[in-house]
Amino acid sequence: MLAVIAPLILMWPSSAVYGQTQSQHSTADLDLLLQQKRYVELEQALATSASDMPFLSLTYFEGVMANRTNQVRRSIHFLEPVLPALFAGNPLRGEVALCTLADDYAKSFRYADAAKIYAEANRAAKQQGKDSECDADRETSRWTLLSGAPPQTVTGARAFTVPGKRDAFGLFEVEVTAGNYVGSWIVDSGANLSVITRSVADKMGLELSTEEETAQGIGLSVPVHTAVIPELRLGKAVLRNVAVVVAEESDMSFPNVGYQIEGCLGLPVLAALGRITFYPDGRVNFSKVQTDEQVGPNSLFLEKFTPLIAADFGHGNQLFTFDTGAGGTVLSAKFYREAREYFDPANLVNLELIGVGGTLVSPAYILGDAVARLGEECTKVGDIQVLTEPIGAPDEFYGNVGQSAVNSFSSFTLDFKAMQFSVSGGNAVNCAAH
Repeated sequence: MLAVIAPLILMWPSSAVYGQTQSQHSTADLDLLLQQKRYVELEQALATSASDMPFLSLTYFEGVMANRTNQVRRSIHFLEPVLPALFAGNPLRGEVALCTLADDYAKSFRYADAAKIYAEANRAAKQQGKDSECDADRETSRWTLLSGAPPQTVTGARAFTVPGKRDAFGLFEVEVTAGNYVGSWIVDSGANLSVITRSVADKMGLELSTEEETAQGIGLSVPVHTAVIPELRLGKAVLRNVAVVVAEESDMSFPNVGYQIEGCLGLPVLAALGRITFYPDGRVNFSKVQTDEQVGPNSLFLEKFTPLIAADFGHGNQLFTFDTGAGGTVLSAKFYREAREYFDPANLVNLELIGVGGTLVSPAYILGDAVARLGEECTKVGDIQVLTEPIGAPDEFYGNVGQSAVNSFSSFTLDFKAMQFSVSGGNAVNCAAH
């Protein structure tokens, strides 16, 4: 049986005025792209058809795409005023707008508002006799745990580099301090919130939420509480009011491989620090760039608190989740379904996935070296796992890209301001063979 370290993801006016009938007819293709979460194509289609779209439809799609490209204030600006008109003309769009607004509020650290709007989205789904588009009932419960928390802030130097180190699985660890506590935490873009163990919370003297919720681990849910770290120092940055998920020690421990996690720096911290560049020797550079200049089409998107990158693993540009807290690269059952004719059933194996919450065994194919295009450059990626069936997490994208896909580059960068994923040091020979 083969084993890999899996992602450490913890999921967490009237219509007539705006010509809604025409909007529904002329923008059906855009609705489908949004439903299928094909954000690259949706962004392109919106750019070419915006001038011909009715006001309400244009406002709706621009608001949703502003959310997906981390322009939270812009998204709120577009969506808040048109909610009544959206529900009057197209309740499904109204529900999607509510889900999007709730996510905007969560990203703005307005946790109580996020919980309130998710509750409204859940009611809207029930009124339509359908399941919520955004799992709003669960999201309501999760953000309610943080409803009294103050907003996160960041001060200090705008650009700095921390030495960092690579752990036994090649993951990046950086030193953080909080009062008398000093720890080495994984830089984990796959963690929807920063994550710590209960013992770390005790060392920091944190007050845990009285209620508990569940978070998505590797194919199963784990019980968690929440807490707020009053002040956390990372390099020259000072982060205040950092919301964290608190998991039990056993859920962050992997005795079979001798591995223990104390904490992970999740997406809200990374996005607040702006642009993060990773180097093979373990260095991590943080720079909070202040620019609104558009550098080209977005190559980085957000699905709630999960980063997505456009990459080509041999079947054209597709969207993958990107997780710096995962050692291996695991392609999804969705990828397999669209390329199944290329796989020999004789090569099917049982794959053991190891992650937060335990282990999971799933049938999978193991690819040898495959050439992939990421960030407009190419590399050979070894030991790619291709799942043949979903493992419990949503099967919405084409897989999860981990460290194995970027290790050969001289650096890779996640820019949460310009919403660009980039790499340097690719091999042109690999691109010629792609």
